[in-house]
Amino acid sequence: MRTVLHVGPSQTRGGMGAVIQLLLANPPSGWKADDLSSHSDGGVVDVLKAWWNVRKQLKVRLSLGDVDVVHIHTATRWSWKRKTGLIKIAQNANIPVVLSLHSGDFDRHCKERGPEVHRVCSTLHTVVLTERWQETLSPWLGESSVIPNPVPNVSPSTERNRTEFLLMGRSNPMKGQEIAIEATRKLRSQGIDVTLHLTGIEHSEPGITGHGWVSGETKERLMASCGTLLSPSKWEGLSMSVIEAMARGMPVLASKASEGVFDKSGKIIDLDATAFSEAMQEMIEGDDWQEMASLGPVEAEKYQLANVIPKWGQLYEGVVK
Repeated sequence: MRTVLHVGPSQTRGGMGAVIQLLLANPPSGWKADDLSSHSDGGVVDVLKAWWNVRKQLKVRLSLGDVDVVHIHTATRWSWKRKTGLIKIAQNANIPVVLSLHSGDFDRHCKERGPEVHRVCSTLHTVVLTERWQETLSPWLGESSVIPNPVPNVSPSTERNRTEFLLMGRSNPMKGQEIAIEATRKLRSQGIDVTLHLTGIEHSEPGITGHGWVSGETKERLMASCGTLLSPSKWEGLSMSVIEAMARGMPVLASKASEGVFDKSGKIIDLDATAFSEAMQEMIEGDDWQEMASLGPVEAEKYQLANVIPKWGQLYEGVVK
């Protein structure tokens, strides 16, 4: 049985870590999966320690001769800088490298560091999340493959409160929490009894609750009971919360950063509070909500583990050969 070694923020919070955990738990047929964590949720010192440790660990692990493919996961900026060093270690050990690009602003990164990106990516096999990203990044990447994030095995929920909205994401202005908060305030000022649930941040005011980082039962309860998912992000690679909401039968209101991810199970909304408040009101009072909810699991089929994991198996076999 062959082994793929995932290198990235596998033990940290966020979408990239969630994806790596799914790939670790569900390796392709004929493969087993291991990981080395390259990041820490702590401060700068913790991050640097994690980087130096993973460099040492990777050299030791590859010296054992039991790794067939090194699968490196990267975002931009310092994530990219750290990963280029790890790529060199794997290549010096003559191990095939697959590089997954997770960041939703990798086009900006390429505009700043295009020659370096092209030089690195021309020496390995690069994977992007959507056809749109493949087209956008092709001037810098050259040839690449498209394999989307997998959605975990979840069941649709029909017991949803259409007046409750959910925004899931880390504490970062690019996730659009302030837009969702202002949209909710607008609706409540009009006498519409709406509730916004936020994860990743602490917040408390009438009708708006920031739960902080959630997992387990709290996440399951929110994902199963809220009526609509909000994703007013400035950029996204392929939002895990969006595709999981679709699979669960939760309609999605998202910015253009999620354009192409869904067809009729969500709506693309202009990135401002007024547009989102109007769309939220329509989700409460309009006729489209039920149809969008029913179409979510259908449109999420292409993101299901059973459909995504074999693509990784084919790719790994290809780079080994």
